[in-house]
Amino acid sequence: MRNYLLLLLLLNCFFSCKKEKDTGGGGGVVVNPVGDPPMTFTKKLMLEMFKGEWNPNCPTGDDTLKAMLALDSTIIATCIHQGDWLAITPFFNALSMHLGGINSFPRAAMNRVPASKGNQLDSVVYSIFNWRLNAEELLKTTSSDVGLAISSKELNNNLEVSVFVGYNDSIEKRTRLTVYLIEDSVKAQNQLNADTNYVHQRVLRKVLSSYTGDSIAMFDGKMITKNYSMTLGGYYSNKSNLRIVAFVNIIGDDFKYHEILNAQQAKLNEVKKWD
Repeated sequence: MRNYLLLLLLLNCFFSCKKEKDTGGGGGVVVNPVGDPPMTFTKKLMLEMFKGEWNPNCPTGDDTLKAMLALDSTIIATCIHQGDWLAITPFFNALSMHLGGINSFPRAAMNRVPASKGNQLDSVVYSIFNWRLNAEELLKTTSSDVGLAISSKELNNNLEVSVFVGYNDSIEKRTRLTVYLIEDSVKAQNQLNADTNYVHQRVLRKVLSSYTGDSIAMFDGKMITKNYSMTLGGYYSNKSNLRIVAFVNIIGDDFKYHEILNAQQAKLNEVKKWD
């Protein structure tokens, strides 16, 4: 009897240990796919371009943006349409108010901070002639205390996104996380001053977060994780051309005091780690 009880005790111990070890693949233990955040992050420039197919000057804006992206890989861009079939009108109206007004096209905001160069000083949204001047100035800052990483999974048009925000210092301001779904190579329907084969790049398709970002408290700890989900049906022309753009932004007392601290982008089903 004594040997029998001893055998039962050993078997119970064996299976208990085995069960604990296997929980990692069954949902009991969640693995962080991006790792711990580093001490510093590469500073990205977040450029938001405002355009519409009805405006004959927008192809020139597209060419300028393309040239800027070719020169510096740390520029992340999103094209936000107004007044055409690609517009998300409630979002555009809310963002226009947030940035102090978007009244001419094409225009762009860079890190949502006022222009420091050119002939539109203190404007947050400014004309094509001032893009490169202000981009060059903002790109002089190459590192940041705030960074982002992205992981996503898509299956049967169901998208799950995790955005990780790392930071090294507490920020006692109103910090937000904004997440965009964008698409490349979207065929235009009627772009003025362009041929019938014209395609749009970096088109905003969906705002996964609140329009001006979801509140994140960057006081304690070194990493924050936010999860988003959506059904992709109706939000793309070609699923393989979709990307996720996420950025951390500060809400100021008025439009001249907003700021995007850093940004990141990733393809669907990609784990974009810290950089």
